[in-house]
Amino acid sequence: MKSRKTTYEERIEIVEYVINHQLSYKDAAEKFKVSYTNVYSWTRKYKQFGPKALEDNRGKKKTSEAQTGEEQLKAEIEALRVRNQWLEMEVETLKKQEQMERELIKQESAKKRRTKRSKR
Repeated sequence: MKSRKTTYEERIEIVEYVINHQLSYKDAAEKFKVSYTNVYSWTRKYKQFGPKALEDNRGKKKTSEAQTGEEQLKAEIEALRVRNQWLEMEVETLKKQEQMERELIKQESAKKRRTKRSKR
């Protein structure tokens, strides 16, 4: 069965229902219309780490206060690396633009010289 999206509160309810009623994961999955693997995973996490473990933290970064010194430094290094990469790309683009402008000026001046000679 494909699992549906669940809220934090629903996951808590499902896990507590499994624990309190001593249901099998399969029965709970059918009752709440979620996948067996989710029920199993949620129950295991809940028993090991408590209800906080059922929060969906995907895509959320730790706040700088919650990071260790080493994590903060790694995050800063990564941010600087990305910025440096961006600046290098910007410099390269500007160089290409200048080169294209120089070539265009050369072509225009060569064209002018040719047209002056042909008019004579």
